[in-house]
Amino acid sequence: MKRLTLILLAGIALILVASCASDQVSGLPDFVLNPPVASDAIFGVGYGKQSTFALSRTVAQTNARADIAKQVETTIQSAVISYAQEAGVDGDTQTIQFLETVTKEITDQTLSGATPVRMEQDKDGGVWVLMQYPKQALLDAAEDSFVRNEGAAFAEFKAAQAVDRLNHELENNPPQSEPVR
Repeated sequence: MKRLTLILLAGIALILVASCASDQVSGLPDFVLNPPVASDAIFGVGYGKQSTFALSRTVAQTNARADIAKQVETTIQSAVISYAQEAGVDGDTQTIQFLETVTKEITDQTLSGATPVRMEQDKDGGVWVLMQYPKQALLDAAEDSFVRNEGAAFAEFKAAQAVDRLNHELENNPPQSEPVR
């Protein structure tokens, strides 16, 4: 019985050591591999490795904000160029093939209110940062940037006038109907 217990304990210890070793192999903080997800916030991860800790932190925070901005809105432009040419005489032909793929990602967002949640320095001196941006701040920014055009404002004004006229008519000339017999 003691031998079985000892074998079980050794097996569990081996599993624990193996799982810890696999975490150490990646060397990445858990929030990098598994960023948090929330209904009220967007999270971004960034990394920076510069000559000083302060610069590394600044670059990591900037990259985390860029990660958040990409999640909010990103425009992707892509082009694929394919070219093939074959030339030759009597079975002595040569084929030239060329393929080029170009992708451009553009993000343009103003983020006000993104805050660092976690920060870790790796063994090489680089800094990992997890930033959080409240979704309410995104909604507030969208509302602040919305500008009603003249046509919509005029239509709203005319609709309000029509409702006022209807209310005036109903107050001054109430409908008089008799029940159907």
